[in-house]
Amino acid sequence: MNKKLLSVFIIQFSFFVLFAQTTSEAKAKQLEQLRLLKQQQMEEQKMQNEWHNQDAQQEIKKQSQELQQKNFEIVASKQETQKAQQDVLRAKQALEAKMRELEYTQVLIDSAKAQLASTRSQLTETELVNKRIKEELQHQEDSVTMLKQEQEFQDLKLKSQQTELDGQKQKNQLYIIAAALALSLLVVLFALLFTRQKALKELAEKNKVIQEEKKRSDDLLLNILPEEIMHELKAHGKTTARNYSKATVLFADIKDFTTISEQLSPDDLIEGLDAYFERFDIVIEKYDIEKIKTIGDAYVCAGGVPTKSEGNPHIVVQAAIEFIYEIDKLRRERTAVGKIPFEFRIGIHTGQLVAGVIGIRKFAYDIWGDTVNMAARMQQASEAGKINVSGATYELVKDKFVCIYRGKIEAKNKGEIDMYFVTKAIA
Repeated sequence: MNKKLLSVFIIQFSFFVLFAQTTSEAKAKQLEQLRLLKQQQMEEQKMQNEWHNQDAQQEIKKQSQELQQKNFEIVASKQETQKAQQDVLRAKQALEAKMRELEYTQVLIDSAKAQLASTRSQLTETELVNKRIKEELQHQEDSVTMLKQEQEFQDLKLKSQQTELDGQKQKNQLYIIAAALALSLLVVLFALLFTRQKALKELAEKNKVIQEEKKRSDDLLLNILPEEIMHELKAHGKTTARNYSKATVLFADIKDFTTISEQLSPDDLIEGLDAYFERFDIVIEKYDIEKIKTIGDAYVCAGGVPTKSEGNPHIVVQAAIEFIYEIDKLRRERTAVGKIPFEFRIGIHTGQLVAGVIGIRKFAYDIWGDTVNMAARMQQASEAGKINVSGATYELVKDKFVCIYRGKIEAKNKGEIDMYFVTKAIA
C-alpha cells in the first residue's frame, strides 16, 4: 500500500513540475515575440515618420518606454522561471527525503512482519501444546465414560439375571464379556495410576534436588556472610553498612612468621595455618563471634556484630583465653611429630565501628573504623602467648577477668595507651 501511494505521489508531482515549467517557458516565449514584433514596428514607424514633428518623436519615446517596460516584464518573467526551477529542485530534494523516509518505514514494516511471524510461530507451538493437553483430557474423559458404561453394564447384567434365569448360555456369554470389560477397565485404571504415580515421583525428586541446591547455596553464603546479612542480600540484592557503638575486635598474629615461612614449604605452611585457624573457627562459633577475615598469618574476628550485644567484650576475651589453650595444645601435638609450632600474639580493643558489605561483586563482610586500627596496635604491642587489651576493654571486663597493668605503652600513630595482659577468668 505504501509503495502504491508513493508511485501516485511521484506521478502527480512530476505533472505539476512539467506544467509549471511549460507555463513559464510559454509566457517567456510570448513576451519575447511581442518584444521583437514591437521593436520591428517601431523601426518601420521610425523610417516612415522621420519627417514627423516633435509630437511624433514624443510618441516614439513613449513607445520606447513601453518597450522598455516590456523588457522589464520579460526579465521578471525569466526570474520567475528561475525561481520556479529552484522550487522544482527543492521539491525534488523533499521528494528524495520523503522516499528515504518511506524506505526506512518499509524496513520497520519488514522488521515488524518478522516479529509477527515469530509470534505466530510461538502461538502455533502453544496451540500444539494446548492440543496435546486437550487430547489428554479427552483420553481421561473417555476413561470415565468407559467406567460409566461398565456401571450401566452391571445394571443391565442384574436385570438380565432377574429376567433371564433360563438362558444359561446367554448368561455365560454375558459373564465373559463383563469379565473382559472389567479386565480392560482395570488395565486402563492401573495404567493411569502408574502414570500418575510416576509423574508424582519425578516431581518429588525434582523438588528434592531443588531444595538440596537451595540449601547448598544458602550454606555457601553462610560460610561467607552472616545469616542476617545473607537474608538481606537475597531479599534486596544489596545490604547497608551499619554503625555499632560498642563492638570488640580481636587480632591474632604469628610471631616471627617471616622466619618460619622461610623454613617451611608452601604446602607445610598452609597446613600449619589451617590447623590453627580451624581451631579458632570452632571457638568463635561456640561464642557466636563473627569471623571477619584472615590476612596472611593474621586472624581477625569481632563480637557484637552483626547482632548487637552488650556483653560482647566478655565473650571475645573468653574466646581469646581458649585461643591460648588451643595454641598450647597444638604446640605439644606438632612438637611430638616433629613439626614447627606457631606462637601467636593476641590484641583486643572495644569501641565504635562500621560493619557491612560494600560493592556489587565478590561480597565480603568487613569492619571499618579506628577501633579496628586500635585492635591491630594492641596485637603489635602484645607478646607471644599473651592477650593484650586496651584500657577501654579493660574497664568493661575487669570484674570477670584477672588483668595485669602494663602501664602506658607507645602504639604506632596512637601515642601512649594504657594496656593490660589478661591472665585468666575470675572464678
